[in-house]
Amino acid sequence: MSISHERLQRSIERQSIVVRTPGRGEPVRVLLIDESVIALHGLKAVLLRCDMIVVAGTACTEAEAFTAMETCRPDVVVLDVRVGCASGISLCRAIRKSHPNVGVVFFTDKDDLNILYSAIIAGARGYLLKAGSGDALMKGIEAVAIGRAMIDQHLTQQVLCWVRERVRSLPHRTVEDCPDEDLRLLSRVAAGETNKAIALELQVDQSVIARRLQRIYKRLRVSGRAEAASCFVKSGRELFSGPHRTEWYATSSAGY
Repeated sequence: MSISHERLQRSIERQSIVVRTPGRGEPVRVLLIDESVIALHGLKAVLLRCDMIVVAGTACTEAEAFTAMETCRPDVVVLDVRVGCASGISLCRAIRKSHPNVGVVFFTDKDDLNILYSAIIAGARGYLLKAGSGDALMKGIEAVAIGRAMIDQHLTQQVLCWVRERVRSLPHRTVEDCPDEDLRLLSRVAAGETNKAIALELQVDQSVIARRLQRIYKRLRVSGRAEAASCFVKSGRELFSGPHRTEWYATSSAGY
């Protein structure tokens, strides 16, 4: 029984497809991008020490980088913050947009946290300093190849401090900032009423109460019911002490 030419072609194509697993048994194909030829030679020499990393190509300019992306088909790109006259950040963004499965590692002497932040926003999964060891670079490439992130250990503490400062600078909402309808709900919570009891009293579904409370917890930056109740009590406001149906849930519950 003969097989058609078209079916034969499809069969050959299926057999020729190779599913690569870089970093998990397959060598990681790396494209090196740096404006310095000397730096590229040095990087190649370092990476040659690792059997699981193959330097698939190099580039010194943005134009060369775009060409190499198509011809070398790398798993990971290693580049500097500046590539000639071009921005490495912009290049990273372009690479990630056109090749979303390719990991990008910045290898630079810039320890500026603002640059690091921009690199992460652009899609980079690694940020390593040139002052680090060759082993650190190899580990970073292998980590990024399997989808992990890697930041230079000398920047980790700075990043943590930066995140803490960002959190502290966020506006902290207090009970006094809550609208009246939230205060009425909080007064019931602080008085020990359950979501079910509140829902029955206000003649709304329990899910309405639950969603509203979650929004209040987020606004107050508290972990849950007990902490929210504690905040309300500390504010000195009066606890709910009797049945008093408010209309806001009946009229606005559809929005929650």
